[in-house]
Amino acid sequence: MVWEGTNPPTEPAGYDPENKFADPVLYFKHREAKVAEEYVKVAEAKLIRKELKKCYKESGVNYQQKCRDLALEYLSAIKGVGIYRSNSGPHDEPRWEQYNAGLNQKET
Repeated sequence: MVWEGTNPPTEPAGYDPENKFADPVLYFKHREAKVAEEYVKVAEAKLIRKELKKCYKESGVNYQQKCRDLALEYLSAIKGVGIYRSNSGPHDEPRWEQYNAGLNQKET
């Protein structure tokens, strides 16, 4: 018998996000499906990162021109991905105003 793999959990039918604790079983199935989706996105980003590393090593000094599309694809793949979403929201851009505020306090 050939192994066909497993299917990730799917969104449960009848789940109401407005009243998520009405049926605890549907809530936990919904949460499990969301986590499975996130893990798939993380795995895809890892594959793109692996291809990007390979491109970087093979391209040598011309890596900026040859790997640009792959690097942009990787950046879009990791944006807002992850269980804790450590690279979404305010973490996407540097917060220079806080850095500068800290410097101004030290000078005075």
